[in-house]
Amino acid sequence: MMARMGGCMDLQQICQMRYGRELRNCSNEEIYYALLDMVRSLAEGRKKNGNTDSKRKLYYISAEFLIGKLLSNNLINLGIYDEIKQMLAANGKDINEIEDAEPEPSLGNGGLGRLAACFLDSIATLGLNGDGIGLNYHLGLFRQEFNNNFQKELPDPWIESQSWLNGTGTSYEVQFGGGITVRSRLYDIDVTGYNNRTNTLHLFDLESVSEAIVHNESIDFDKNDIKRNLTLFLYPDDSDEAGRLLRIYQQYFMVSNAAQLILDECTARGCNLHDLPEYAVIQINDTHPSMIIPELIRILTQRGISFDEAVGIVSHTCAYTNHTILAEALETWPAAYLEKAVPQLVPIIRELDRRVRERFTDESVYIIDSDERVHMAHMDIHYGFSVNGVAYLHTEILKNKELNNFIRYILISSITRPTELHSEDG
Repeated sequence: MMARMGGCMDLQQICQMRYGRELRNCSNEEIYYALLDMVRSLAEGRKKNGNTDSKRKLYYISAEFLIGKLLSNNLINLGIYDEIKQMLAANGKDINEIEDAEPEPSLGNGGLGRLAACFLDSIATLGLNGDGIGLNYHLGLFRQEFNNNFQKELPDPWIESQSWLNGTGTSYEVQFGGGITVRSRLYDIDVTGYNNRTNTLHLFDLESVSEAIVHNESIDFDKNDIKRNLTLFLYPDDSDEAGRLLRIYQQYFMVSNAAQLILDECTARGCNLHDLPEYAVIQINDTHPSMIIPELIRILTQRGISFDEAVGIVSHTCAYTNHTILAEALETWPAAYLEKAVPQLVPIIRELDRRVRERFTDESVYIIDSDERVHMAHMDIHYGFSVNGVAYLHTEILKNKELNNFIRYILISSITRPTELHSEDG
């Protein structure tokens, strides 16, 4: 009780320090920012460190995290929601109106993003050592308005000077084809577990991003201006080649940063790279982060590890969550697009495909098909240690129908390291 009362007393003090006024005389927006400060302070106290954490850490990589408004969720998880609500009411304030002052993070769109957000919450609530990794979209998917019964798509800005984003100072260089080089900036959002630890959602932003290139009152922008557009929108329009290439640039920007962060964290904890699977598990949420597999292989070989060993290391580190039961919805990219956007990965992907072809004669399980399209899910299945659907029923459908060819040709074959296909509940 004293700890919870301390949180409430802190709110009064924060209002005095921030605004020089009593809580009752502050605006709803000012109280929201004060609560944001208070929650951050309390969440920080629940973070673990390398000495108390388990050796192995989960990295959940996803193009989306539909986390929603965070204030109420954090207050509940920290165990102070009711107390704050009562204190606000005693000062003539309504917590629901204060919640309305919070912009919703535009970091996700649908079920894929919501699943990712729920898993992060569950991981923290269970006290497990695991963080999320994604992109810091400035303008989300789009905000919908109707004018004369016609939909109009508008940018959905959410980042304010004060938000749940915490700057870290961490930055990495990412290289694309055509001599394009960009730098990232890493921002973190605290993920509070219910009556348990605080984990982190790592969001990479583009150092040179510019909202100024978005045309007024629209979601149109120059898709070719990679150095300024990578983290503007979630799922930019891919009805043309520039949009499709931009999707690839975005995905590689996400996984290249993720790979560098993961390897830095693991080596700081004592990993020598040869034993990476003892320090990291990388969960690929749908196929958007699939290039983490060849990217890790690329970096490991650059650091002196043989190609064969790098493949083995990555295969024991990465796992894949499938989100669709429609074969035609599984993500594929023309190899020519990858040659243009990420040429450094193409020889690796071709070698991974060659190894698959050495073992299997059925083209349906190849990574690169006869039309020179790269099947991202196939790469995940062949070079990950586990595959699952989002529920038991979904996984059974995958096993019996959409991915049955892999069950027949891979799981029952005599291979040294079988991939497991299982449901979320084991």
